[in-house]
Amino acid sequence: MNEFDLIVVGGGPGGIFTAITAAERGFKVALLEKNKRIGNKILVAGSGKCNLTHTGKPKDFSDKYGQNGKFLKEALNKYSPEMLKMFFKENGLPLVLVEETGKYFPETFSSLDVVDLLKRKMLTLGIKIIEGIKIEGIQKNLEIFSIFTDKGLYKCDNLVLATGGKSYPGVGTTGDGYVMAKELGHKIVPPKPALSPIYVRDYFFQELSGISFQNVKITIWKENKKVIEKKGAVLLTHTNFSGPGILDNSRFVESESQLEINYIGKEYEILNKELIEEMNKDGKKTIKKVLSYYFLPERFIKTILSILEISEELKMAELSKEKRESLVKLLTSNKMEITKVGSFEMAMVTRGGVSLDEVNAKTMESKKIQGLYLVGELLDVDGDTGGYNIQAACSTGVLAGKSMRKKERE
Repeated sequence: MNEFDLIVVGGGPGGIFTAITAAERGFKVALLEKNKRIGNKILVAGSGKCNLTHTGKPKDFSDKYGQNGKFLKEALNKYSPEMLKMFFKENGLPLVLVEETGKYFPETFSSLDVVDLLKRKMLTLGIKIIEGIKIEGIQKNLEIFSIFTDKGLYKCDNLVLATGGKSYPGVGTTGDGYVMAKELGHKIVPPKPALSPIYVRDYFFQELSGISFQNVKITIWKENKKVIEKKGAVLLTHTNFSGPGILDNSRFVESESQLEINYIGKEYEILNKELIEEMNKDGKKTIKKVLSYYFLPERFIKTILSILEISEELKMAELSKEKRESLVKLLTSNKMEITKVGSFEMAMVTRGGVSLDEVNAKTMESKKIQGLYLVGELLDVDGDTGGYNIQAACSTGVLAGKSMRKKERE
């Protein structure tokens, strides 16, 4: 009979760590995955190198998930980044820190090695892995869940939905879990793409694709109010702004928002004063030469001067006050109207999902249906780039696996 103490729907990090944790407690576990293999989302993490977590203690993580980060406090304390690192070390694949980014990767820098390890671990624990299976419906009668599939009926005492969001639909995360959760009575906060490039009106850096800026100030505005301000890396592409700093801030974009970038790391008044001093000190220097002192890429300098109709060979003494102030404003506070963020096909994670009001943050159990647990990206919580989202998925999965009750069978 296909009867289990626990059935996990979804073979991503959240589902896998739920299954492992429960199996280690003696649960009879099955994991159902609609794709032909588990771990597809893990395979694309960190561009295939598998960024699993980030340096820092649980308390350092909370602000990386925005206003909903407090929901993860219990999960991150119960299963911290240190515990995740210890898991991989004990299972033969230590994680290594890339100092300049704070990111942790498997020592082989291979996501395939991570998936292979997790699958071996599950099989060793006796977890039944069923791949290529389609869920057709879920019902709960009395204390038993019935999962109807194209491969027959499965029953369980505890059910975990760990299906992920809608980002990267090519790997199978197409929002199925939202339908399942809604049919079981849960409210869904409308899903939106997150960690995605930002598109602006009148983008004028088409010819500068590949140029990047490190640790620049990025601000999202809405109705003249500052929504979020962070520092991070910005990458110019043929059509949009990308890079870790942009991706992180894209989570806070709503309709009629503006993007502001300070490319130079100085405030308006300071840069304006410095340019005046340069003009007074040696007015024969060209504006192009002076801007090169700020370590700006040459192609970028040429482009912004062209936009402002300032000759590259114009001498500082010949630069009008109006042109100087326009240049300073563009470099320190280039404010642009956002037209959209990248689609789910481009997004790394999903913003929105199962409402956190209906999930117990101390157990990940549904407040509406006893024995139902919801973990990972399916929930309405999302984090910055850098391993924060995989850590959240693993932590919520472990918390669910530790919290569920095992019923005695006759």
